[in-house]
Amino acid sequence: MKIKILLGIIVFCPASLNLACDFAYSVTASKIKDILDHPRDYAKKEITVYGTVTNAVSLLVLKYYEIQDDTGSIKVFTDKLLPSRGKKLRVKGRMAVVEVGSERWVVLRESNDSPAAVERRNDAPKATSFQF
Repeated sequence: MKIKILLGIIVFCPASLNLACDFAYSVTASKIKDILDHPRDYAKKEITVYGTVTNAVSLLVLKYYEIQDDTGSIKVFTDKLLPSRGKKLRVKGRMAVVEVGSERWVVLRESNDSPAAVERRNDAPKATSFQF
């Protein structure tokens, strides 16, 4: 009986902690729909969004990924490693408007101290030196 209780605690605690963290990140982050609907309110301000990576694109000198929450999707420009699709991220950056041809994009420019950028920087392969 004690083993079942202990096993239940071992399984239940990490799962509930994961759900609690996910909820806390989503509550403290700005909703993407609010940013897209009212870009002037967020212009040149440091904002945080939380969501799932749906796309990642690298075009020579331009890298961005799209992050989606329950309310919408926004492009995040970065100079870091691109995250994999399906990964949940909390991203901090500044809102900007980018014009590409006839299109106008409201985007987020990821800051260097963004939790997602720091995590991806730590995941990057380290340079190794060999001694002969």
